[in-house]
Amino acid sequence: MASSTLFAAITDPDEPDMSMELGNPFAQIDVLLSHNVSLVIIGGYAVIYHGYVRSTEDVDIIFERNGENELRLFAALSELDAFWIGEELDPETGIELTFPVTPGYVAKTHLMMLGTRFGYLDVFDFVPGLPAAHVSELIRTAELNTGRPFVSLDWLKRMKQVSNRPKDRDDFQQLP
Repeated sequence: MASSTLFAAITDPDEPDMSMELGNPFAQIDVLLSHNVSLVIIGGYAVIYHGYVRSTEDVDIIFERNGENELRLFAALSELDAFWIGEELDPETGIELTFPVTPGYVAKTHLMMLGTRFGYLDVFDFVPGLPAAHVSELIRTAELNTGRPFVSLDWLKRMKQVSNRPKDRDDFQQLP
């Protein structure tokens, strides 16, 4: 059974609504879901959901790419003030320039590594490490917790097993 303590604390009806505060990863997810974006949560928050509590720097999702869902995703990203970080440097500060997300960017980019007013968000339109897998299958088999779709443990373990990053190997070993 997946761990829900962390998630229940965030959505406890007796607690004040914290969903609009910086650093609450579910604020981003909730905005995406309010726009009916077809998605599944993967990465560190899925690992935590399935019982291995660890830190993570961003929210990772896979969205189902089709014309209508792209439009919904763009609307949600606009509400989140989403931006991508370019390779060009600001000549005065030496810091990378940022650019707002546009419909064209959403249409052509398969992995969007974004900043939002709530934190960082990585948006995939494919299953990392499993090119033959269909996104619709991950979404169909997602586990809902507090209305949010988390990737199933089976799919999460498959993704972690094929990744060669040390943190993914550790996640795979720690997952039930």
